[in-house]
Amino acid sequence: NVSGSLLLLQQHWENLKGTGNYLRAATLKALAIHTADEAGPAPGPDYAFGGGLLNTLSAAELISGNDGDRMLIEDALTENVTDSFAFSVTSPDAILTATLVWADPPGTPPTPSLDPTDLMLVNDLDLRISRGGNTWTPWVLDPANPQMAATTGDNFRDNVEQVRILDADTCSYTGEVSHKGNLLDRHAQQYSLLISVDSPPPSGALRLDEEFSGGLPDGWCVERGGGGG
Repeated sequence: NVSGSLLLLQQHWENLKGTGNYLRAATLKALAIHTADEAGPAPGPDYAFGGGLLNTLSAAELISGNDGDRMLIEDALTENVTDSFAFSVTSPDAILTATLVWADPPGTPPTPSLDPTDLMLVNDLDLRISRGGNTWTPWVLDPANPQMAATTGDNFRDNVEQVRILDADTCSYTGEVSHKGNLLDRHAQQYSLLISVDSPPPSGALRLDEEFSGGLPDGWCVERGGGGG
């Protein structure tokens, strides 16, 4: 299901951009993670549910980019350079999400052992979102405490970084992509960055998306009115 859905997203991109144009593998991965629905007991990624439940419709809508609140960037970071991206939040209490993914060069395999903790990143890229004197950092998981909810900080373990800001202010923000140390052979590292600004869910509202073509469950009935839809 996931593989077929991702292939359809590639086809959707090709339909929009022309024959032979495809998303980078890193972009497709970022797209799946960025638009996934939360599936764990706490916000952010976790070791049981990963990045969440695939939402192909949300991914396709981000690709379509029908408004200025969604950005899909495929770029390359050069040695000792910080790439910056400015964007604005125009709706109060919006949810701002930025996801960075890159295809890291192969690392050195660790000595065979059970659940090795060796760090494998070759090019360690960093994503930060800032506004004035405030800076937001990406989700971080602790492999020594796999049951613990994700926190935020400096993610130095993997090639996915995501920053999420709840109740974002209506003002301008700056996203920055940088790197630690030196890039391998000082060659530029390609990366994919997705940024979206979404309205918060209505307060006290519960949205149901279901159909009962096979009939209602036992004991259920249909009652119309009360302003529901």
